[in-house]
Amino acid sequence: MGTSKGYGGAPSGLVPSWIDDTFPGEAPASAGPPGGDADSNDVVPGPQPVISPAAPDTSSSGGLGGAKGNFTRFVRSGDSETLRRAVSQYVRNGTGSAGKAARRMGASRAVGKQLLQVIRDIDRDGAATVLQKLNLGHLAGRPAAEVFVELLEGMCPPGGRVDEAIARQALLDAIADLAESDSGSFEEMTAGQLSEFFQGFVIHTIEGRVIADIGKHVVNAPENVVQVEGILDQLHDFVVGCVHGHLGQHFDGLAEKTDQQVADIVEAIYQVSFELVSATTGDVQ
Repeated sequence: MGTSKGYGGAPSGLVPSWIDDTFPGEAPASAGPPGGDADSNDVVPGPQPVISPAAPDTSSSGGLGGAKGNFTRFVRSGDSETLRRAVSQYVRNGTGSAGKAARRMGASRAVGKQLLQVIRDIDRDGAATVLQKLNLGHLAGRPAAEVFVELLEGMCPPGGRVDEAIARQALLDAIADLAESDSGSFEEMTAGQLSEFFQGFVIHTIEGRVIADIGKHVVNAPENVVQVEGILDQLHDFVVGCVHGHLGQHFDGLAEKTDQQVADIVEAIYQVSFELVSATTGDVQ
């Protein structure tokens, strides 16, 4: 999966207030891939799933303490309900809300916007035209995974902050998933496959953020790789189970969206995803 990489995390157990800010060197939310349109009309994204309001935090732990404790118990026991509780507490208590959790994904949202712009352009203009626009015409007929590796190096080069490392690793993981699915050439990818690829990127970024903030040290603790992979697989399955099937509606009419509308879609997708992963157990403490 790739979320076993050492991302770091908040050593104090609290999400600092400045984490939502844009950092020097971070791609701004309005940045897009080469050739993207510059239109910036604001349009409200499509309908979102109805989520019951989260109950207020009445625990005494606050911050990330409760989430870290439950994640540690999950690692030791493998209990899925403890994992659910840990992730829910992470969103509700650690970040404060699904919206704040989404804003923490600065680099992931920036890369996600560029990626979704490429998918929009494929839908609107065709894959062959997009390859030419991105100066990747020499990759015509090549496997889709190979093309996305080329795009990755421009969208999220190696190095940088923890947030940027999460985005890069998530895109690598999504590309690995794509290669395993034998999707064929870049030009042969269907709208459904492109949607699945983008959702896979979002899911992997959420996993990476959770590990960085509440699971880094306990994931490093198991004595064998098999145990680590089992932990990460359970987290992956949990996030997939929460969000998969709920995000497809945001891709309706994508070909007609402006760059700003694409950015709005990406932000909505992250907020809905965090609402879903934090709402699955109801009022958990």
